[in-house]
Amino acid sequence: MSQTLPPSISERTETSSIRPTLTLGNDDSNATPNFQQSTSVTTVERSIQKIPNFIIWSVFNLLLVPLGIVCCYFSYIVNKYKAQNRYAIAKRWSKRTFVINIITTLLMSGLIVTIVMLHYDHDKRTSHNNGTEPTYIPWQPGR
Repeated sequence: MSQTLPPSISERTETSSIRPTLTLGNDDSNATPNFQQSTSVTTVERSIQKIPNFIIWSVFNLLLVPLGIVCCYFSYIVNKYKAQNRYAIAKRWSKRTFVINIITTLLMSGLIVTIVMLHYDHDKRTSHNNGTEPTYIPWQPGR
């Protein structure tokens, strides 16, 4: 059993972009509405220059060589797509560059902290305290 819409509803769905307008100041009481179709189109201007390429952050991440090179390559790809005015692809690669820069910075920070802690540990173990007092290293378990 199929149901059909009442004529008033089906007419409304067909003319959803048409708006009735009445002329003001008309003395004729039998004035019919004048239907005009809306033809306004709004274009969204997307500025390709506002897409970040994170090149300075990528160069800083060259301290951690393997991932720093990947960061710089991703920044280069973003610049290439920006030069070609390919907004969507440049935006996607910019997000990828951001993520890889975050990962590289966190790994680099963790590596630096680990190296400093190992150096401190090595210095404490090899210091000459004549064996009279125990060596205290704060991050060792059981201390």
